Amino acid sequence: MDRKEKVFGYLFLLPAVLIFIFVAVIPLVQVFVFSLFDIQLNNPTKSEVSLSYKIDVENYANTLFTATSIIDSINMEALNDSQKKTISRIKHLLAMMEKSIFNTKTRIDRLNKVNELLNNFHPVDNKLKYLPVAAKEINQYNTYFKKIMDLTNSLPNTQEMNDLKQALLAFDQVIVKPNFVGLQNYSYYLKDSRLFSAVKNTLLFTVITVFFELVFGLMLAVVMHKVANLKNVFKSIVLLPWAIPTVISALMWKFMYDGQVGILAKFFADIGLIKSSADLLSSTTNAMIAAMTADIWKTTPYIAILLVAGLQTIPESLYEAAKVDGANAVYQFFRITLPMLKPTILVALLFRTLDAFRVFDLIYVLTGGGPANSTETVSIYTYKTLFNQLDFGRGSTLAVLIFIMVTIISFIYIKILGAEVFSHQKR
Repeated sequence: MDRKEKVFGYLFLLPAVLIFIFVAVIPLVQVFVFSLFDIQLNNPTKSEVSLSYKIDVENYANTLFTATSIIDSINMEALNDSQKKTISRIKHLLAMMEKSIFNTKTRIDRLNKVNELLNNFHPVDNKLKYLPVAAKEINQYNTYFKKIMDLTNSLPNTQEMNDLKQALLAFDQVIVKPNFVGLQNYSYYLKDSRLFSAVKNTLLFTVITVFFELVFGLMLAVVMHKVANLKNVFKSIVLLPWAIPTVISALMWKFMYDGQVGILAKFFADIGLIKSSADLLSSTTNAMIAAMTADIWKTTPYIAILLVAGLQTIPESLYEAAKVDGANAVYQFFRITLPMLKPTILVALLFRTLDAFRVFDLIYVLTGGGPANSTETVSIYTYKTLFNQLDFGRGSTLAVLIFIMVTIISFIYIKILGAEVFSHQKR
């Protein structure tokens, strides 16, 4: 192969490499970066990545307007001299606090511009909204803020003064602090008992479902391969559970497990497997078994189809030679079928293990992770952290941990089982 052909070969692979980088590498790096920050979408001061102190100018202008409006509306004649001095002192400190941040003409102009936009009911864009400030300026700002709050504690406990206290407290929310936390999110999850419980549930679900799916799938594959007359009809029936979308099949099983109208729940209660039909999804053990059963029913056809493809690659001459030597069906299965089927079994186990480890939709629709988090997997825990709690920092950390666990599983499969397969192929 000359140099031109090599260059052409590399160029041919370039689109695939670029797609891999944009689809897999960049999102993973982005998620890892998010995991190093304390990002909470329900907290305005932590809703984005921030490496330095900032002041939310829009929030500051609104807070200042509210506080000064309340102060101007106070009936000063109802206060004693000490309280009047306190109000006057607060007004002075508010001015000093503003000067600690808006201490240049550019910053004052920005504040005036934001006030003008707010007064005219116009939106404030992010370029004007967030003003980067130094840590020293924030310290000065906080010093004035603390003095103001100390003064408010000496004011009378009236509705008017309580409103003023609440308005002044909002000045603490205008500071956008750096939310880089490094590896703190990872250390948090090393001590999180809920994550350990979710991992245990995930591993239990993965091991049991994949084991039964492999056993049942192998049995179905052998039947489909041997029964030639019914092959197409049988394949269509077997493939039906796999063809149904996971959410639909989960809803179907949920209706059958329902404690009020579920036919399976009533049947299991009648034959004594469960105490009552309501126990099927409300009991921690029964709920997990119910989820596993639904997954085995749905995914066994996938394993069967993969194994049928593997069975078709085994030469019939091997079985004919074994028959001539007097080998029975059991001997042929363990001495010919299983060894020759090992590469296909590896691929099927790898795909199904990774898929089962990332299970989400089936269990989420069926049990929502309950009861008492007994069926909560790491994927469901990650979803709840990301979208229910809106904690993107820790949710991203869980996503990275799932990636690491999936990588370890893939490595184990390829390293241990794959070595035998590759050595078998070389022979």
